[in-house]
Amino acid sequence: MDSLPPLIASLARVLDLPGTAVAIVDGERTDLSLVFANHGFGRLLGRPDAPPAGTPLRHLAAPDGDTDLPAMMARVLRHGAAMTDTVECHRRDGSRLWTEMTVSPVENHDGHRYLICMQRDADGARRSGLALAVFDNTHDGIIVTDADKIIIDTNPAFTRLTGYTRGEALGHKPQLLSSGKHDAVFYQALFATIAEQGYWSGDIWNTRKDGSQLIVNATISAVRDNDGRLLNYVSVFRDITQQRLNQARLERMAIYDPLTGLYNREHFIATLETHLVSLQYTESGIAVLFMDLDDFKPINDGFGHAAGDELLVEISRRLKRLMRSTDIVARFGGDEFVIALTGMGNGDKAVKVAQKIVDDLVQPFQLDNGESVGISVSIGVAFTNDYRLGTATLIDSADQAMYDAKLSGKNRIARAQRFVESRSQDTFQRVRQAFETGELELYYQPIVDLASDRTLYFEALARWRHPQEGVLAPHHFIDVIMHSSLSLPFGGWLVQEASRMAKRLQDHGYLVGVSINLSQDQIETGSFLRAISESREALRLSTPYLTIEVLESSQFHDLDLACSQLLEAKQLGTSVSLDDFGAGISSITYASQLPIDTLKIDHSAINGIDTRASQRQFVGGIINMAHAMQRKVLAEGVERQAQLDELRRCRCDLAQGFLLGEPMPADELTRRYLDPTARPDYPLQRRPAVRA
Repeated sequence: MDSLPPLIASLARVLDLPGTAVAIVDGERTDLSLVFANHGFGRLLGRPDAPPAGTPLRHLAAPDGDTDLPAMMARVLRHGAAMTDTVECHRRDGSRLWTEMTVSPVENHDGHRYLICMQRDADGARRSGLALAVFDNTHDGIIVTDADKIIIDTNPAFTRLTGYTRGEALGHKPQLLSSGKHDAVFYQALFATIAEQGYWSGDIWNTRKDGSQLIVNATISAVRDNDGRLLNYVSVFRDITQQRLNQARLERMAIYDPLTGLYNREHFIATLETHLVSLQYTESGIAVLFMDLDDFKPINDGFGHAAGDELLVEISRRLKRLMRSTDIVARFGGDEFVIALTGMGNGDKAVKVAQKIVDDLVQPFQLDNGESVGISVSIGVAFTNDYRLGTATLIDSADQAMYDAKLSGKNRIARAQRFVESRSQDTFQRVRQAFETGELELYYQPIVDLASDRTLYFEALARWRHPQEGVLAPHHFIDVIMHSSLSLPFGGWLVQEASRMAKRLQDHGYLVGVSINLSQDQIETGSFLRAISESREALRLSTPYLTIEVLESSQFHDLDLACSQLLEAKQLGTSVSLDDFGAGISSITYASQLPIDTLKIDHSAINGIDTRASQRQFVGGIINMAHAMQRKVLAEGVERQAQLDELRRCRCDLAQGFLLGEPMPADELTRRYLDPTARPDYPLQRRPAVRA
């Protein structure tokens, strides 16, 4: 300090206060070197003592910081006024520190200029500001309570998620949101966990201000001071209500028949298998009752499907009332019901139970429309006390006995005299082997745009290249896949194979996609979405590349859920088509409520378009309706030129059928469409040229 000019030395002595970081810079030097720095300045930067004189001040600032120190110093000297800014410095150990620096100009009596730099730690203030910004802007709800669990603060997201304003919540306990679904033991365990490890994470069922349920995933943490004293609880939570409801829907769909609430086929078989295994530890047996309604179709046809559904629900109620809690009651589909009677000593007892069912079900049913209807029922009974017997054999034997009962007349019961050796398991194993070893492959049938006469995309159709029997059509294996554990993996395989073909077409410069058929369970479970996302990313596919065809005959358990899954698929770059339109009763509902881009008219409607005026009017009506709904129309099953001509006159958009191209394997598609010498009748649509 002795080497400093008297005025500057006096200032240094005055400003060198405990806890204050002071440095003096020579304003006449371009490197802004220090002429003085006190111990507080050194401590601020993590040094045991002050930096030596001559050290350039810029060496103490972070090289990639936001503040340009030389420019800041130049402005202070130019304007002759003090300036304050936040500067990022680096400590001696390499760590970074935000400081608030005030720079003031001082001129010695000889005109030499100096800069007085005073700094203080701004990290705490910066972190506080950042924390406040996060608190106010995060999409997660935040509740802060005191040590007595009284709410002292909430963030804006809390109000958005719960409906309660900050003012309404302050002074209350979080029980304000309680749904009553968690008891005192739950909360005692929750706070015991916080006391032990400092936080708790999990799901809580709450209630919004409007009474609706709010399921949240929350993390509740304890905040303590340096002495370990509890100061606050902080809860950060996010809304997972829709996610949990979707999960609950899927779990219910996996177990129950959506119409009747009885077990479905898959769950019945799994439960029956468990009971069969347990027979080795008991002295009792199991009986399976396979039941079919004899007079259901006339009721369905005469009074409508709604009345038929009402009757099935009422039959289910009667069955549940008749059965014990240990019995298993399921609906296999249509008007077939199957019951497993556990703890049966012999088959005769099972026949008595079957008779009890017949006596109850023959009593008239009163429908909501005021009509009184009666039904008859045929029941087949199969009994076993052998744990080694397979579920398929037991069910098939009861099924065969049911047909024997039908042959005897109405309201009859027949008992299986021998077990029918089931071939279903062997068939499943063979189909699974074919799937796992690559014997299944896709054939591709072109779909042509009638305005340009170009092929816009191909429909992918599964085939089984059997080692002994040659190429097999879908009816040899598709039902086995769709009603087994292979369904979801098969859907993923379809997406992957179709995406690879779309990539091949795009790599050749064509804007041509591939369509695939997905089943109800593949769509509702959403299992195909991950395959679409992964294929699109891995192959770098351009939109459009994939079309999902929804069968009109699909019986969605939850139409809203199916709509949500298809919308998500469209966000991933796919389009959606409704297949077999006009062949069933759900067409209009699906066309209006699902996110459909294209209606695919069933081949049965196209068949007579060139020979019958009524059929032309029918198809024309579908096309006009679809265009009014902003949907395109695809006619499938076009086999004659006259059919194609009529479709053009009806302003149909797209066509598919043997006349335009038969299904072909991938290598033949390559030869017919991608080979340089190929001259197809309906060329592929090329990708538009990119302008420079």
